[in-house]
Order: sequence, then structure tokens, then C-alpha cells
Amino acid sequence: MMQLETVLQQSQHLYEKQSLMLSLWQNLADNFYPERADFTTVRNTGQELADQLIDSYPILARRDMGNSLSAMLRDGHWFWITSSNEPDDDGRRWLEWATHRLKKVMYYREAGFVRATKQADHDYVTFGQAVISVELNKNADGLLYRCWHLRDCAWTEDDAGQVNTMHVKWRPTAYQLKQVFGVRIHPNVYELCKKHPFQEVNCKRIVMPSEQYEDPNFLKYKNVQLLIDCDNKHVMQVDGINHINHVVPRFQTVAGSQYAYSPATVVALPDARLIQAMTHTLLEAGERYARPPIVATSRVIRSDVDLSSDGITWVDDEYDERMGAALRPLTQERGGFPIGLELREDIKETIASAFYLNKLSLPDVGHEMTAYEVSERMKQYRRENLPLFAPMESEYNGQLCEMSFEIAMQAGLLGSVMDIPRSLQGGEVVFRFKSPLTRAEEEERATRFQQVRGMLAETIQLDPAVVANVNLDAALRDSIRGIGSPEAWLHTEKAVMERKQAQAMAQAAQMAMENADNLAGVA
Repeated sequence: MMQLETVLQQSQHLYEKQSLMLSLWQNLADNFYPERADFTTVRNTGQELADQLIDSYPILARRDMGNSLSAMLRDGHWFWITSSNEPDDDGRRWLEWATHRLKKVMYYREAGFVRATKQADHDYVTFGQAVISVELNKNADGLLYRCWHLRDCAWTEDDAGQVNTMHVKWRPTAYQLKQVFGVRIHPNVYELCKKHPFQEVNCKRIVMPSEQYEDPNFLKYKNVQLLIDCDNKHVMQVDGINHINHVVPRFQTVAGSQYAYSPATVVALPDARLIQAMTHTLLEAGERYARPPIVATSRVIRSDVDLSSDGITWVDDEYDERMGAALRPLTQERGGFPIGLELREDIKETIASAFYLNKLSLPDVGHEMTAYEVSERMKQYRRENLPLFAPMESEYNGQLCEMSFEIAMQAGLLGSVMDIPRSLQGGEVVFRFKSPLTRAEEEERATRFQQVRGMLAETIQLDPAVVANVNLDAALRDSIRGIGSPEAWLHTEKAVMERKQAQAMAQAAQMAMENADNLAGVA
């Protein structure tokens, strides 16, 4: 078993490498995400945010893109569970039930899924990555999601480029530690609960590969999770787990670094600095034009020039105004002001393009479109947005759903393993996602069925036998599933076959009776 001192030394080494990113993250937060700008500074509660900024457009652009992730990728029934096997009707019904059950577990208010993903979305857009922990709550009857500050997280990759080690700094109060760990806390923390229950204790949550921990008791697990009280050098809990327990979606990775970058803020950072300087210059120019400086005639003014409301400036009573006004405004040339406004609008368009805001919505064409035009516009919309959102579905939503499903299955939140139909056993769970980009693909099945039905209606008049070329049962079932209908709306294939056989037998009996009646009439 690895010694605690060795674990803490390795952790310190990771945080030293991570510290090189803090200045960049602080700079990005200062310009785009002031609520998160506490990487290299300590912010007091109630301190004013964004007091160093003049123009708020970069913050608005980040906010709009961050909010669009949940609207585009997690709206409504945004995922469903499938299998690498070919499921039968019972398998499809179980997958549909498991999908609704897992979503219900994820969206319990106490699980904190919406809050954690909301925070992670804006970290993802601004810094190019986010860290979300997925685990059972302290009662082991539901999931718990938490988004962690990037300042407190350091991780490494394995040879396949996947995050395999996670170190998270954690500062709970002494009372919270007692609530979670009970008698496993250090005696000093127990005494602290009596005198100062709300004092924070420096802790670390560490997940590492089991072979690195070198304890034979945990080699049957893939990873080991340690919860350490760093102030007292005390291990409160050690668990063997088969997952890393943290989801780290990364926007754009660079070879040689486990930390990613946001292509949006990398492009927009120079323009964000520029628009602050331009806005400051335009405000000063506008103020000089609205309140121009005053030039006073020498040896005439007997007091200070008062430019305030209802102010009085004393002038020598012997001065002759025909020689010129005693106080004259120094007029400014405002010809460059409109040019500055135009340049500022260009910078705003560049920032909007950097945050993909010009691609997230269909442009207004100003006239009604035909069905063909709508179809072509949707194809163009998908081509422009798939390179942005398709990686997010697998890297972000995919990791969240897979880890949630794995933990929920192990905890029995999705029923017993024995309840899984035989057609699904031995297969891998595959998540598929619904979004405005992928919904058109599923609905296309129903559209194709309508086209095939029209072709048959025209051709069947020439040769009724052509209907045998099309498997109408399979086409209808696929089109019904394509529009998202529940599996309960469809009878099983076995039940459909039995009903067809019963109808055929009833028709045969009816024909036999009619033939018998005809023969009796002839006789």
C-alpha cells in the first residue's frame, strides 16, 4: 500500500504543473466570466464583480453560448439507452423503461444535476473544460452531481488520452465532515466541531488506478478513491471503484497536455481587450463633445470656473463683452465618432462569431418558405453546427450518461440485473442523444415512409402485385419509432403475427360459410 506521504507528494507535483494554467484561466475569467475570476486572487464575499470592465458584450457572448448548450443538447427527452445487441420487443421495452428511470434519477432536485451542468457549461465554454463528480449520495438512494472549481482540480491521462487520475481540493466545514464520515474523522476535527463547527478543513479527494496504489486488497477494482484530511494527515475513507467518478469534458485538446482550451475564448480574447479600450475611448470622446472644456479670458475671471448645475463664476464688471465672451467652450470635431462606433460593431460581430452565436439560430429570410426550402435550410444548419455539437454529445453528455448508468446499476437504482431481458445480456450499453441536429435524422424515416407510400399508390394501379416488394410491417414500425413514439404503442411482433393468423382463419371460415350458402342456393 502506498504511503500517505507519497500520495500527497504526487498530488503536490500535479498541482505544480496545473499552476501554469491558472494565470491563463484568471485572464479569461476577468474578460468573459468575472463570477469565476478567483484563480489567482482571493475574492471576498460581496465584492463587486467586473469592476475593471467597461463594455459587457464579451460577458454577454459567453453567457449566451453557455446557456445554449443545455437548450441544444439537454432539452426534453434528450437521451435514450440502446444496446450493441439487436434487442427483441422485451429488450426494447426494458431499454425504454431504463431510459425514463435513469432520467428521473438524474433530475431529482437533491441530485443537483441541473445546477452542476449549468456551472459546467460556462466553465466548458470559457476555459475549454469542466469537472463534474458523479457519485451516490450519503444515503446511497440516489445520485449526486457536483461541479468543481478548475482551480482545485488536477488530473493526468493514460496512454489512450483518457483521464485516469483525478485530484480535487475540498474544503468542507468540520460539521460537514462529521455528517459524512462520522467516527472516521480525526479527533482534532471532532474537537473542532464542538468549538468551531463551521471552520473549513483542507481535504483532498483522490482517484487513482488500483495498481498505482499498490494494495492487493483493491487490485480487483479498476480504481481506488481516497478521502484525505490534509490538515491532520489522516485518511478518512478508502474505496475500490470501477470508474474514475469524475467527468472531465474537454472542448479542444492539444497534443502533449492534459488540459484543454476553448476555441471560443482563444479567438475572442484579443477582441475582448480591444473592445474595452475602444469603448473607453468612445466614452471619453462623447463626454468631451457633450461637456466641452471651457476657455476663460485672462485677467477677467475673478473666481474659479464653476461648471456644476446652477454654478456661479464671477467676472470683472468692467470687462466689455464686445471683445468676446469671458467664458467660451472649446468645440471638438466629432467626425471620427461614427467611425469608432462602426469599428466597435465590427468587433462585436467578431466576438459573436468566435462564440458561434451566428450559427446557433436560423437567419431570418423575411418570407415564408416552402417545405423544400425548410428541408434545405435544416441541412445547412446541421452542416454548420454538427462540427461544434457532435463532439460535445460524445465527450460531454456521453460521459455523464455512461457514468450515471453504471453507478445507478451498481446501486440497484435501475432494478435488478436479473430483470434485464436475455436479448440484452452480454451487450454493451450505447447512449443516443436527441437534439435539433439529430432529430431530423430520426424523423426522416417517417418522411421516407410517406414517399414510399406515395410511390406504391401510383404503381399499384398498374400492377397490384408490386406491393409484395415492400415489407410494410417493418417500414411502418420503423417510421413509428422514428417519430419518437413509445414502445407501448406497438404490439410485439409475436402478437402481431398471432392477430394476423387469427384474421386469416376468420376470413377463411367466412369464405367457407359463404361458399356453403352459395352451394345450398344452387341445390
